[in-house]
Amino acid sequence: MTTQVPAPRITVLLPVYNGEIYLREALESILIQTYADFSLLAIDDGSTDSSLEILRSIKDPRISVKVNPTNKGLIRTLNEGLDLIQSEYIARMDADDIATPYRLEEQLAFMDAHPDVGLCGGYYERFTDTESIVVRPPTTHEDISYALIFDNVMAHNTVMFRRSVLEHYRLRYDPAFAHAEDYELWVRFARYSRLANLPRVLVRYRFHPANTSSRFRQEQQIAAAKIRHIHRTHLGLEPQAADAVLHRQLFDMRFEGGLPELKAAGIWLAKLYRVGVRRCRQHPLKTFLEFNRLWYSACGRLADQGLQVFVQFLRQPFGILGNPAYTLKLAYRCWKRIKIA
Repeated sequence: MTTQVPAPRITVLLPVYNGEIYLREALESILIQTYADFSLLAIDDGSTDSSLEILRSIKDPRISVKVNPTNKGLIRTLNEGLDLIQSEYIARMDADDIATPYRLEEQLAFMDAHPDVGLCGGYYERFTDTESIVVRPPTTHEDISYALIFDNVMAHNTVMFRRSVLEHYRLRYDPAFAHAEDYELWVRFARYSRLANLPRVLVRYRFHPANTSSRFRQEQQIAAAKIRHIHRTHLGLEPQAADAVLHRQLFDMRFEGGLPELKAAGIWLAKLYRVGVRRCRQHPLKTFLEFNRLWYSACGRLADQGLQVFVQFLRQPFGILGNPAYTLKLAYRCWKRIKIA
């Protein structure tokens, strides 16, 4: 009688398009994982370089290669992979990055210990030929959900999915958000499952001119703005058309509007505070103090308009109940009409 070998619990999904320069190094970083019982599905998406030859040259039974005769694009290729994979977990990997040896082992242990988490990423090292920096995104579901209001805080090449969540809610990458498709998927994922980032470097992310964030920066920013609007609406912020600009100016501490925009900025901060504390469980005092600083900065940039700005400052809790030092400094600036440059 033949004993059936259990299927691996993890499948690594690796789309490849003209990735010959770094592909072998990426593959080797997966094949030397401390957790060895996985499969790797590589999908060559119509490469015109030697990527397919490299994939076929590595004789490891854990690797299977699917070939798209023509280039379908990243989103269609990713969704094709998600449809094909039957393992319990799916780990993403890019053809130009390097996984740390313990990546799969640590993510698997975390996911097994936290069955309510459906999507798990982690810290990553962003590097070039001359420098590197470790990026440390928020780690808890509440902090990630709050941070997604501002930007994508889960690195695509670090994530591991729980396939049962993907299938139950039919979650796939949306072609309408090309170049920010991962960000949009995380925002939808957060509605159905908890998210997490491990506080350890899981991937070395190679930053170079061929990266999506380099080649399609403008398109990515436009898509990301739409995704932020969707997430803010879902959280109950009900953003208006001008709120995105106010939001960016407030958090960049570069407020540029007049008195009507200042009033709107105060209303926006108040809504954001309520959602942050109630829905995303942010620390009330820490968030309040941060907003006090942002509100002082915005009002200070209009201090040359006099005491009417100071009155506006005091109409928000972040003003009248905030740091007395900010209140005194703004009163002086408004009296002398000295704005923050």
